[in-house]
Amino acid sequence: MSEKAKKNSDRGDGNTDFAKDPLKNKIGTSLRQMYDDVVKEPIPDDFLSLLEKADSKKPK
Repeated sequence: MSEKAKKNSDRGDGNTDFAKDPLKNKIGTSLRQMYDDVVKEPIPDDFLSLLEKADSKKPK
């Protein structure tokens, strides 16, 4: 069996260590950075206005 086939057969069965895979580690780091960037973005005024309108309406 080739090395590539061995690696593919190991996926999903718990035999590989996710944290040791450099590509997966890089993807995780990139996703965390993207999430942090989105969280830091200001909320648009139009959206805040819409939320205020929704909060001010009383349920029937």
